[in-house]
Amino acid sequence: MTAPTPVHVPVLLNESLQLLDVREGGVYIDCTTGLGGHSSAIAGRMGETGRLLCLDQDREALEFARAKLAPFGRRVSFVHANFRELADVAKREGFQAADGILMDLGISSFQIGEPRRGFAFALEGPLDMRMDPGSGGITAEEIVNTWDETSLADLFFELGEERQSRRIARAIVRNRPLRTTWELARSVEQAVGGSRGQTHIHPATKVFLALRLRVNGELDTLITALPLACSLLGSGNSHGGRLAVISFHSLEDRIVKQFFRREATDCICPPGLPVCRCGHTATLRELTRKAIRPSEAEVAANPRSRSAVLRAVERIG
Repeated sequence: MTAPTPVHVPVLLNESLQLLDVREGGVYIDCTTGLGGHSSAIAGRMGETGRLLCLDQDREALEFARAKLAPFGRRVSFVHANFRELADVAKREGFQAADGILMDLGISSFQIGEPRRGFAFALEGPLDMRMDPGSGGITAEEIVNTWDETSLADLFFELGEERQSRRIARAIVRNRPLRTTWELARSVEQAVGGSRGQTHIHPATKVFLALRLRVNGELDTLITALPLACSLLGSGNSHGGRLAVISFHSLEDRIVKQFFRREATDCICPPGLPVCRCGHTATLRELTRKAIRPSEAEVAANPRSRSAVLRAVERIG
């Protein structure tokens, strides 16, 4: 019996389509296709002559997207790849001058809801946390059971922005070995207590975030992929190609914001120099000087959208 397709609600969908200015005959790339929510909407607007390239490092999610977008036929191409490989994939697939590129950096409900993936502390499963389990690489279990206390504390503080990182790291080392998500969550609870504040955030939230970011190298991938994406933006009739990025926590958004600001500025010399020495020329124009966030109605309908932040730029010159 075929498993039902998971329910997926794309975040900031209308805002993304508007900023990308998706139009008939355009060429688009979805760097993080997931279950195909944004991709399906893009394909629906690009018409019979448009083209869409869909990437994702999660093979299972990509197969769901492939089935969802099957009615669009050969207008949509699918590639199992991490978007840090964007330049090579785009060249191979013939997408070297895109009208719009989208990056949705969030983890999907499908991934969170699979206990065997180990992303959620609410579901018991192995401490894996790899977006692409078939790729090899380090797992969360290896990190929590082999890293020393100082390294764990630094990880939780730097990537999870966890203020009680040292106390948590000490508890993890004391309770090792830890094999499941519940064992890790209990160790964190023992270290810092129960839910925090009026929002009732689970105390393990930031620890799980830090581990996921480290296991998948997500911040390094973002830093690598942003300039690659911008290099693929083409020049249209009315405006240049556009890049839209949806991030879900401050570290991601800071990287996106700083990159967009820098590439939208002619001179990036340190303040106080009488003459520009960097020779830097702006290649982007910011379309969202102030980040776009979900409306109250969207958050009410999809609570997981509450932390989403959307920024977009347009290529110039």
